[in-house]
Formats: sequence, structure tokens, C-alpha cells
Amino acid sequence: MAKKKIVGQSKLSKGVTPASSTTSLQLVTPPKTTLQPTSFRLTPEDKERLQGITSNVNELSPNKKISETMIVRALLFNGIKMKPEKLIRAIREVIL
Repeated sequence: MAKKKIVGQSKLSKGVTPASSTTSLQLVTPPKTTLQPTSFRLTPEDKERLQGITSNVNELSPNKKISETMIVRALLFNGIKMKPEKLIRAIREVIL
């Protein structure tokens, strides 16, 4: 069988190195989250509970102050993991 003669440079030797690259990378910015203001009413007892939770958490986190909004977000996150039956029992305790 006849052997074909290799002519020119190989494709691998033409590889582009980062130093010789002239094209710049386009940075992709993550989509901005849209914050939607939500208001709800708390009874004075609920407000005291929230402030108590916030102060207890802030005692354990001396470097960063934890706000009440962060506490509500964390409670909502934990609420996703809860069984609906347990959540309904807690709602009944609060209402009654």
C-alpha cells in the first residue's frame, strides 16, 4: 500500500495558546433577582417571638448581624422541608 506523504503542519501544532489569543471572553452576568415587597401583619406576640429568635441567632453569630428578614427567609426554607400535617398543627396552635 502506498504511503501518503504528510505535507504542512499538523492541526495540533496550530493550537491556540492563551497568550496568543486575540479574542476576549464575553462574561455572562447572572440574571438579577427581582425582589418583590411583601407585607404581612404580625401580632405583638409574633413580633416578640421574631425578635427573640433574631437575638438568639445573633448571639451565636458575632461576626455578622442577622436581620429579621433573614430569619423569616430561613423559616420559610425550613417550612418547605416540613410535612404539611406538622405545619397545619402549628397553624392551629397559633390561631387557637
